[in-house]
Amino acid sequence: MTESGYDPFDPAVIGDPYPHYRWLREQAPCHYNAERDIYVLSRYADVRAALSNFELFSSTEGVGYERRPVPMMIAYDPPEHTRLRRIVAGRFTPRALAQWHERIEAIAADMVARAVEAGEVDLVEALAGPFPVQVIAEMMDIPMERRADFKRWSDNTVEALGGAVDASPEERAKVEMTIMEFAMYFAEVLRERRPEAADRDDLISLLIRPSDDGEALADHEIISFCVLLLVAGNETTTNLISNTAHHLMRLPDHWQRVVEDPSLIGPLIEEGLRYDAPIQGFFRNTLAETTVAGVTIPRGAKVFLLYGAANRDPAQFPEPDRFRVERNPLEHIAFGFGPHTCLGAHLARLEARILTRHMLERVTCMKPAGEAVRTQNPLLRGMESLPVKIS
Repeated sequence: MTESGYDPFDPAVIGDPYPHYRWLREQAPCHYNAERDIYVLSRYADVRAALSNFELFSSTEGVGYERRPVPMMIAYDPPEHTRLRRIVAGRFTPRALAQWHERIEAIAADMVARAVEAGEVDLVEALAGPFPVQVIAEMMDIPMERRADFKRWSDNTVEALGGAVDASPEERAKVEMTIMEFAMYFAEVLRERRPEAADRDDLISLLIRPSDDGEALADHEIISFCVLLLVAGNETTTNLISNTAHHLMRLPDHWQRVVEDPSLIGPLIEEGLRYDAPIQGFFRNTLAETTVAGVTIPRGAKVFLLYGAANRDPAQFPEPDRFRVERNPLEHIAFGFGPHTCLGAHLARLEARILTRHMLERVTCMKPAGEAVRTQNPLLRGMESLPVKIS
């Protein structure tokens, strides 16, 4: 591979990015793609350092390829980011999420039972896709009939985040209209929910109520947070489930180890996050000139921080290209690092643990039933389709 051969939007790279990541780490750890006008960081130490340094690597012009400032926590830097995170963080601790545990259990049990009864399903369509959408919809107390809209809104928002570099003007307009529809829906829910928020325990009502220290979110902040939570929670968990299932079907001995020792469920999830990160990377925007790995990055540059490459760095993880269920790589950065560490990480892990346990209890064998199809978003890595036979 030559220096000009790496392009994160190349379908071949999206299909199997890991040989490209290896070349980047070894030959061009701070790589400049002139055609896209982006810099790419791929080593664990460099990516982690950039994620920690918001004063240099800023999120304020958006974390996607396009310069798209959005009024959302993911696109703010401290101190504004710190204020918003402080207000909402208490709703997403393991202790706070315990109130949803029973309902998540029921959703997982029902979906797994239906998949087992069917015998042959598309795992994305039957489990990995609808499970996190239904969980977050239950937490927000959204009517069942709107949950298909949730998925559509989420998919289109992620498409916009990924850059959609080859999209037509009509396709871009459709995405923008969908995002507006998304926000308008939550604005109406917020208007209806506010008068009785003090007496309700759904997530939107909890966000309406002031935090323990008396701080409250403005309406537009609640709406943007609902959008962020739905999109981030849906995509991360869906991809985690489908990626990990895909690899376990290649490595049935690993699944058997977890069957025999359920205490490996947690390490299995962490290794799934490391080995095939659901979010392959986000962009940052430099606020000043800096040098990384001997390369000068100018002020105002777009820098792609490759979580997926960092999580396969042999300097941090021995034998990084091997999936090892016992590894338990808690230092991975699949959920980012520093101020912007994913606020929904506890929820994603809880969902994955519960669903995995129900699969262990009900499934003795799961095999491919057709060709797996990967998603084509350069920022994310997951399955669009994963046909399986379940017994």
